[in-house]
Amino acid sequence: MHGTSSALSVVLPTRDRPEQLARAVASLQRSLRPGDELIVVGSASSQPVAVEQARVIEVQVPGASRARNVGWRAAANDLVAFVDDDVWVDTSWAASVAAAFDDPSVAFVTGRVEMPPGVEHVRPVALLQKERPYRIDLSTRTGDLGHSANLAVRRSVLEKVGGFDELLGAGGRFRAAEDLDLMDRILAAGLVGRYEPTALAWHEQWRSKPELVRLDWAYGTGMGVRITKLARSDRRRARRELFDAMWSFGLRTVPHDAMRLYRFLTLTALSRVGGTLVGMARGLSVAVVDGHLVPRSARRRR
Repeated sequence: MHGTSSALSVVLPTRDRPEQLARAVASLQRSLRPGDELIVVGSASSQPVAVEQARVIEVQVPGASRARNVGWRAAANDLVAFVDDDVWVDTSWAASVAAAFDDPSVAFVTGRVEMPPGVEHVRPVALLQKERPYRIDLSTRTGDLGHSANLAVRRSVLEKVGGFDELLGAGGRFRAAEDLDLMDRILAAGLVGRYEPTALAWHEQWRSKPELVRLDWAYGTGMGVRITKLARSDRRRARRELFDAMWSFGLRTVPHDAMRLYRFLTLTALSRVGGTLVGMARGLSVAVVDGHLVPRSARRRR
């Protein structure tokens, strides 16, 4: 038995970004309500994580998905929210997230993620800027699902699907798509989610152009693995996601950008597409057990 039905446990994984962490924590502390809790999980950080007015858990093995799993399993409340350390939230964020779960059919909630005010960026990362709420189900496309940077899930649902796949996500073997994969498995279990625009957060756009190219390769790799994983249970949806990855979010803009000599945008799109193909090839060689990717070493131990 955990805390009150509307209280949040917020899990914030972090690794060696103390200034960003301090801002994220400050915004959360302004937003959280009595009964809510903040759990900061240090993911193999080089220095101990020091945060006041929060539970701190240190994990020695890197990986954002591993850190999130450790965090939600330690949570005191039935509603578990996840925020990244390069994100800060609105003062009404916690109340908005909790209110979205007033509908008992909602298994998870994704929130609005905006660019920081006054910031311009050639290649924004991990935004979702829809103005109206909507139901998330098996028909929802990847671009409308949301991000683990601003996500909340019922603890019972996390237990049902086994939480995040620890081979996916930053610091893992396959460096992205852990949030999409989690939502894939929740939706496959017959559950639904909700996008709630009043649960507002801002995502710092801190990466340089070379870092963004590498990030798009990582995003593509994770997406490719996610697609091969999805194909084992829902081939029709996997084909749709492959089309979106290769065309809608990949090759569709390349002729336009190349003709106008937008070298950076052309390179990021090609990096994403190339990463997707490599990820699919790598994903085919990894087993899936109980909805999670299993490395060969673990398979031998079984």
